[in-house]
Amino acid sequence: MGSLVELHLRQPGTGELRLLQPVLAGAGKRRVVMIQPPHVPNSIALAAMGVNPSQVLWVQPDRTADALWAAEQVLRNGGCHALLFWQSHVRSESLRRLNLAAADGESLFFLFRPLAAAQDASPAQLRLAVHPVLGGVDVELLKRRGPQRETKLFLPLSPFFVHRHASMDRHLSTPAPARSLRTHLVE
Repeated sequence: MGSLVELHLRQPGTGELRLLQPVLAGAGKRRVVMIQPPHVPNSIALAAMGVNPSQVLWVQPDRTADALWAAEQVLRNGGCHALLFWQSHVRSESLRRLNLAAADGESLFFLFRPLAAAQDASPAQLRLAVHPVLGGVDVELLKRRGPQRETKLFLPLSPFFVHRHASMDRHLSTPAPARSLRTHLVE
């Protein structure tokens, strides 16, 4: 059974994907869907994290309503391992719909929101604030089941990509070209 997990960020690209690396690497042959990522997914970085780039689908709708609809359809379909959705403004009724769709499905659902949205109410069972710090990230537990935790968790995020893949051949290190289509498979 899936559930909504919110990650609140000061800005995208501060280690949130590396934070989720163990979960994403467990996708196997199931898809990882990214909706409205702030940057074009990098196939080399995904492969370095243990995610098969050919199993990653990214969708970049022009309108928020379309992005919310796509997220709900992905969650109700249940055909993916994880849905990663970046969204700045989500109304409470849309959050409830997405939470219900996640609960009915089997996909992991991670919603990336601005840090300021942490003050808003949410049906998410787990809400985390991710703060970049030297050598990693501090993770603040905003909401969870069980007792409160006052202290932040420090998670080191070493540049494993540089160390593990420094000797890649030229063919594998060429980034995937950007496409003009709005729905993409990362190559």
